[in-house]
Amino acid sequence: MPRIPVAAAVVALLVLTGCGGDDDPAADAPAATSEPSAAPSDPEPTASPSPGGDDTGLAALDPCAMVDAAGLASLGLTGGEAKEVGDARVCRHRLEGPTLDESFTVSIELFDGLGAADIVATDVQPLPPVGTHEAVTFTGTTGGCVVSLAVTATSRLDATAVGGDPALACDHAAALAALAEPALP
Repeated sequence: MPRIPVAAAVVALLVLTGCGGDDDPAADAPAATSEPSAAPSDPEPTASPSPGGDDTGLAALDPCAMVDAAGLASLGLTGGEAKEVGDARVCRHRLEGPTLDESFTVSIELFDGLGAADIVATDVQPLPPVGTHEAVTFTGTTGGCVVSLAVTATSRLDATAVGGDPALACDHAAALAALAEPALP
């Protein structure tokens, strides 16, 4: 029986669409970058969309507060280190599996000034929507699997999983994206 029925369904759907990446991961690189982003404001766990399509709602989010403790525990995630890496505000968690192939660094990365059209990757593949957000998957600059949710034309959330087996990385990235999505504007 799955621990998270909704996340399991999303993961199963994503496995059917495929995701991969065999490059070596780099520990401190965000999934993709191309332009500078807006500086974050005071973080809050959730925000509502702003009229006019600006990114104030996303800028108000704290990437480490988007998934509650029960959600993180259901995925086996520990830690929750907040960082700014390149153009992203990042919250990194660790999943320690029984083997190296089952161990990952899993992150939520918020890009306040970069949308889905700004992804720098050659293997971007569309996914079914996650909640109300359009989704794509690609291999990030770290070599891990990324599930990216479009928030506006100029902002997005990337859920990444780096390390271990690439197919399992995509499962973990998809599950984290599904849990973080309800906090998005």
